[in-house]
Amino acid sequence: MFNFILFPMVAIRSNKFFLTFSVILACGVLSCVVQASDRKFHFRLMPGSLEKNIFMVAKTANVQIFFFPEIMVDKTVPQEIYGNYTLESVLDHLLAGSDLVYIMNADDTVILKEKTVASPFAVQPENGTDESIIAKSFPPRRFDEIITIGTRRSGRTITDSAIPIDILQPDMVTETGYVDMTDAFRTLIPSFNAKRLSLNDGASFVRPITMRSSPADHVLLLMNGKRRHRSATVMIGTGHATTSGSQGSDFNVIPLIAIKDIEILRDGASALYGSDAIAGVVNMALKDTAEGGEVATHIGQYYQGGGLTFDTQANMGVPVSDAGFLNLSVQYTRQEQTRSSDIHAGAQALREAGVSGVPWPATNIGEPSYEALKTAWNGGVRLGDQFSLYFFGNYMRSESAINFFYRQSLAGGGLGAHAAYAKSQYDGTAAHPEAFDLKTIYPGGFTPRFSGLQTDFSQVAGLKFDNGTSIQGDVSFRWGENKVKYHLWNTINPSMGSMSPTSFMPGSLHQREYQIEAGVLYNLAQTVFFSDVTLSAGTSYRHESYRIGEGDPASYAIGPLRDLPVGSNGFQGYSPDIAGTFGTGSYSMYLDFETDVTEGWSVAIAGRYEDYNVFGDNFSYRLTSRLELNNSLALRGAISSGFRAPAVGQLFGTSQTSQMNLQGDFILDAVLVLGSEAARIFGAVPLKPETSFNLSGGIVAQFDNGLTFTLDFYQIDVDDRLLLLDTIPTTADQREQLAAIGYPNGQDIQEVRFFQNKLDTRVRGADMVTTYEVFWQNAHATEISFSLNYNQQILRTEAARQVFSESKKYEFEEGIPHWNGNLSLTHQAGPVRLVTRATYYGGWKRRGVVEGAPFLVRKPAVLLDFQALYALTDRMDIYMGGRNMLNKRPPLREALYDKHGVRSDNHSVYGVSGGYYYIGLNYFF
Repeated sequence: MFNFILFPMVAIRSNKFFLTFSVILACGVLSCVVQASDRKFHFRLMPGSLEKNIFMVAKTANVQIFFFPEIMVDKTVPQEIYGNYTLESVLDHLLAGSDLVYIMNADDTVILKEKTVASPFAVQPENGTDESIIAKSFPPRRFDEIITIGTRRSGRTITDSAIPIDILQPDMVTETGYVDMTDAFRTLIPSFNAKRLSLNDGASFVRPITMRSSPADHVLLLMNGKRRHRSATVMIGTGHATTSGSQGSDFNVIPLIAIKDIEILRDGASALYGSDAIAGVVNMALKDTAEGGEVATHIGQYYQGGGLTFDTQANMGVPVSDAGFLNLSVQYTRQEQTRSSDIHAGAQALREAGVSGVPWPATNIGEPSYEALKTAWNGGVRLGDQFSLYFFGNYMRSESAINFFYRQSLAGGGLGAHAAYAKSQYDGTAAHPEAFDLKTIYPGGFTPRFSGLQTDFSQVAGLKFDNGTSIQGDVSFRWGENKVKYHLWNTINPSMGSMSPTSFMPGSLHQREYQIEAGVLYNLAQTVFFSDVTLSAGTSYRHESYRIGEGDPASYAIGPLRDLPVGSNGFQGYSPDIAGTFGTGSYSMYLDFETDVTEGWSVAIAGRYEDYNVFGDNFSYRLTSRLELNNSLALRGAISSGFRAPAVGQLFGTSQTSQMNLQGDFILDAVLVLGSEAARIFGAVPLKPETSFNLSGGIVAQFDNGLTFTLDFYQIDVDDRLLLLDTIPTTADQREQLAAIGYPNGQDIQEVRFFQNKLDTRVRGADMVTTYEVFWQNAHATEISFSLNYNQQILRTEAARQVFSESKKYEFEEGIPHWNGNLSLTHQAGPVRLVTRATYYGGWKRRGVVEGAPFLVRKPAVLLDFQALYALTDRMDIYMGGRNMLNKRPPLREALYDKHGVRSDNHSVYGVSGGYYYIGLNYFF
């Protein structure tokens, strides 16, 4: 069995990634294989409700525990239980002194019952002798899942929460068929959207996401409840208004197998977490088991165009004394580039004319090639009775590559030769004595290849205090960094002529952050309100720096043929006057208050003050409330304010790239640094923070028949929205000014962009989530889940409408589907698990590039997915499935792009490569 897992690794590719991973896999498989009942897990169970602690046991040990709800009434746990325990030993501790006992079944399901009552799940076998427990044959008690975000009060559940929160379990992510966290989120969360933007330099590697029509830097990413650092990539080349210029966190750097669960808070939370939490918060909790583990392998390919994908992952837990744990995870992924292209008219004409060296395909908008090694670790140890040390982090190294547009060497097929092939007036002069003809290097034209080598590292360490009754404290230090190093090849710096290399290192981007944080929580016992009052207070200091690394000289040099395009063609390198390190710092203080005013009415108030050394200060607040109408229905709502300070990368990020104009010709586009002489030529003004005001309200319904329903409405107003302006055509006078100050290619820059606070926006929408569970009498179970999101963004100020073109305004308000939803059906029949999912993307509009056609109408689409899993043994699962099984392809673009071999929309909301099929294997030890 183990050889079967390793064989594809050696067959596909052998490199240092595999050497590291094979050692970890071997260590895992050689570990002793034990049942969950014998394995030790790391538990931290707090005094309070027995029912909620039983849920935490089930969640940590990954077992099903069944009982009737009435046996839990008024039962509590008197003291904390902390350390490494087997399932039986922790249940012994939990149930000590109560009138409950447990029955452990061979399949690691557990039945709880009163000592004096026969098991309600007991089924007498045909011989009528021994009691047999078949738990899956009877309706179990379904637990509310404990949340850790959106509140600092322990023991809250999804349905207890005053704001909408989703929890995704690891098997839900696996069942999407994706090994990419971003795509899994897009499939499971209707309000979450991520496009695959091929041909868009750095945005092809770190994909821009939206949540509730808000960009990535309005969505705060946490790991184990601690803020994650930003990606170094600023979305300069996204080509989409909503995400243009955003700089958020990368969602795809953590091994999927490391995830214990994922919490998605769909509301503003700046008062709790600080800057960036305008539209929501995502928390990835890492596994914390102290023994055992899992190995998983996935192999798949697209229906057409290749894209062979191999992914293998491993996780294992290690005990650290009797009161500590270390959990380790690793993931290796390799995906070949997919081919998604049509006939390039110019390239085809050159082939027919007998021109040699014409690339095939000339242009490709498929998925990029991708190879990554991701690791994560999570650990903790108890230090005496009241203190505990914790630490966790991650390291990732990945490389991804894409194609740019084809550069044609000769006119043909209705298209002209690229500017790089022009004849220079300086050719054959003293500046460049020898004759230069680019066709001697690339006779049939060339398609530049662009790659990003990305590394990501984070480490958090902290000390927690808990006196076991009323006071908790937490002091932590966080360090995080993300770096991307660019490589461009199969291109030229035309201005250097015959001296130009064909491969360049255009430079690097490096984001670094550190944060020192301290907080205290006090449960105040009193008699005014129904429950204790939870008071929280804390402070932190956060510093972030952004470094632009200089490219090699040839990537930005102005060569002797200075009337030809300057710099590495496709992506100009960062010159010394652009490179440098820049930083900002901020400190903050917060205060929270939360209590149950009456038995069914909870209220929470939070405030946060934050001061930036560049942008001044801000105060954010939040008020939430939840009111139970009866045992099944509750109302909830929130009012909050928020803010986001501009990231350092947005203050100093820059680029110079080739773009296609309305006539299909390539022109130079420049993103200018705020505060620079170049930006002042175009009237740029200093940036300021964005501010927001959020309203939300909804209903929660949970019934004994297995039906759960939530419906939440929301509104997000953002003032002084920060983004890259629409392209500004340059005048001859402005180009002369750029050239006069020595701006690279200043005389040839035909359009510029820069960051400004020019928008006030409003997002209105609603989220509905419904689940229904049925447990049959034949050991079968079925879960039906339906999620729907309606979302609309508008520009609130007429002044903003005057800043942007008609097509850009359409993209803001219509560029993301208003309606998104998914319907999934999961059926468990003994060892067989079947998952069917339909994902709906509503109609949307694509910004056009042709005069008189400001947008392209995109029709709604439904994608169908299916997965079948079979448990070969209690330790091994095998599965197979398909994504987008009907092979839905992207809609067409304008006729202008047909000649360039780009008929399909490379900004499709559901991907560019069509259907995908896969098989996989999971092994548990």
